Amino acid sequence: MPTTININQDNSQDIDLGNSNSMSITANGGNASVHVDYLLGTGAYSSAIKGSAGYANPFTVNNGNTKVVMKSDLESEHVRLGARNANISVTY
Repeated sequence: MPTTININQDNSQDIDLGNSNSMSITANGGNASVHVDYLLGTGAYSSAIKGSAGYANPFTVNNGNTKVVMKSDLESEHVRLGARNANISVTY
């Protein structure tokens, strides 16, 4: 059963993708700048998006549009997802 969470502008939330093979990110109320990070063993955060994924981190999701991020594009299934400039809804 998919889970949907809302992340308000200028906030972030930890997500465990678990058995999900992707997450769908929808911008609400404006164009959202979205970042996906993961916690390194050193205690610092780094970009969770692999260079081979073909898109940058952060990336923009236009108002009302949805971006699908595949788990295979990520360095880890345990990520921190953040939003700037607009709220986002995330289904995984």
